[in-house]
Amino acid sequence: MSTFDQVITRLGTNSEKWDGAEKLFGRKDLLPMWVADMDFKAPDVVIEALHKRAESGVFGYELIPDSLPKAIIEWNKNRHNYVIKKESLFYNVAVVPSISLLIRALTKEGDGVLMHSPIYHPFFKVTKATRRQVVMSPLRYEDGQYQIDLEDMEKRIREENVKLFLLCNPQNPGGRCYSKEELQAIARLCATYNIPIVSDEIHSDLVMKQYKHIPLAVAAPDYEYEIITLMAPTKTFNLAAIKASYFIITNPDYQEKVRAEQAYMSQPDLNAFAIAGMEAAYTGGAEWLDELRDYIYDNYLYVKKALHEALPEITVTELQATYLMWLDCRSFESDEKTIYQNLIDEGVGVQMGSTFGLSGKKFVRLNIACPRETLKKGTAALIAGLKKNK
Repeated sequence: MSTFDQVITRLGTNSEKWDGAEKLFGRKDLLPMWVADMDFKAPDVVIEALHKRAESGVFGYELIPDSLPKAIIEWNKNRHNYVIKKESLFYNVAVVPSISLLIRALTKEGDGVLMHSPIYHPFFKVTKATRRQVVMSPLRYEDGQYQIDLEDMEKRIREENVKLFLLCNPQNPGGRCYSKEELQAIARLCATYNIPIVSDEIHSDLVMKQYKHIPLAVAAPDYEYEIITLMAPTKTFNLAAIKASYFIITNPDYQEKVRAEQAYMSQPDLNAFAIAGMEAAYTGGAEWLDELRDYIYDNYLYVKKALHEALPEITVTELQATYLMWLDCRSFESDEKTIYQNLIDEGVGVQMGSTFGLSGKKFVRLNIACPRETLKKGTAALIAGLKKNK
């Protein structure tokens, strides 16, 4: 029996995913397979580190120890061949606040911020909140996989006052892990127009074993000064609630601008449990992660097979990274709202594709990071709900 087979009751723990389901879906007796957190315990090494830190009983102001950047640097070197210098590291509570900070630091109100579509919805929400213009370049969906449309990107850069490009790699919600050639093409295009790139690589460690994550800064070293890379252990090790992330800036001018923006923040650093959890994950979590990736991929194969047998008209996007399946339901006559309600009626809560931009309409994003027992129940409810739309 895998450690990931353990079913953990999360109701009554202030879980957004579980305790927040009733408010979102209108009923509490369903399986929530929506927001991107996992129903698995964090690695034992992380839990032990958090216990040890709590047992001290003193929680005053805390410095970031030298051991933390060392752990981050070694992890990225070993897992991604990404060489990071300590002086290039910046910290923040989470990736989304970092995106907001970087938009404010590198652009002005009214500037265009380019991103692909569909995309993780906080990309365009924080862009709007900072009073910048959202500029979306739709990805092409071909043979169950997303492709970048460089011609469309260039057209929008030239015509829509684009001053910054937000990249999501691995791509959420589509699960793409972009190739070196694709990343280099993006960098060349942005270099032509002097567009800096903020690359959200929070899912970099959740790449299936037959694929490889290549950081944009590694793929395009000649453009590294114009690339800011965002990373975190929180998705990888299910640590979202401890609020820990970091980003890498090699350009001294951008570093100065970011520090100036951080001056408006009261506490841009990490809390005690974020420091302990991040360091423990990166120094002792590798074996746990490798087992997790195998388990998630087996979950993916289970759902894919069940859908193919029951509803072959649904296209299942190839899962290269993340634990989020992306299902193409555009062959159904029902509209997206009806599909969503039918799934709720059958007892499963998901996120619909239009949440991630209009080009995601009538897709379904399904979180499969759960024990197999839960997955089987959720898959049965998913199929029952989708069959109502035929």
